[in-house]
Amino acid sequence: MHGDNWMHSAQEVQSFLREKGILIAGSAVRDSGGRNFYYVFVEVQKNARGHQEPTNAALDAAKVALEQEGALVEFILTDGATRDIEAGLRATLLHSFGRSLRNSFLSSSASEASVWVVPKHGLSDDERTQIEEKAKIFLKEVGLTLRHITATTEENLPAKTRILTVLRQVAPAAPAQLVQHLRDKGFVIPSDDWMTRQLDGLRKAGMVVRMKSGLYAVTAQGLKGLGTVKGRSSPDVSRLLALASNRG
Repeated sequence: MHGDNWMHSAQEVQSFLREKGILIAGSAVRDSGGRNFYYVFVEVQKNARGHQEPTNAALDAAKVALEQEGALVEFILTDGATRDIEAGLRATLLHSFGRSLRNSFLSSSASEASVWVVPKHGLSDDERTQIEEKAKIFLKEVGLTLRHITATTEENLPAKTRILTVLRQVAPAAPAQLVQHLRDKGFVIPSDDWMTRQLDGLRKAGMVVRMKSGLYAVTAQGLKGLGTVKGRSSPDVSRLLALASNRG
């Protein structure tokens, strides 16, 4: 073990995972927040018995071991085709616009793709145009057209207090359920992985709890942080209305 003073880089995270038998696809990507948080792409396969390799248990154990070293990771499980396109686009954009972008993500359906970029600063119109053109060229080569390219700083992302408020109404809930409820309220959620990361941060702060079932709920500390609002708009009343709606 390296201890609390381990100064880890993406390369060290990768080496650590290799020691645990986790072979990653491409390179670990540091999150835009400047913390020791990395996205790690793992290309999953099926063995002769039809079981996933690497197993979820192996991934969970590696994640815990890395967290003890002071590095947080989010494993993104993907097949070869999806991983290659997203990783290739990321490498292309960061190579050309490394002074402007920290990261990029891609989601695709049919023949279209949506691209999310994490900027280091406010993007000028000229920078935005150049990034969009570069993305179009890359995606055209793999048979995709660009639906939109969006800077995450421009989106209506929910604050942690809003996540807690909605979770209080619908708990216990899985991340995907919470994503849908927030989207129904007009918020933009980049991905289920993004929501899981927000919930993980709230869990570490003692505001939510993750049950053995994988569902989340607000803790007593989280409820105290939300405070009490009287009247029809209160969280308690909203929760009762949500439960009544579900039963209907």
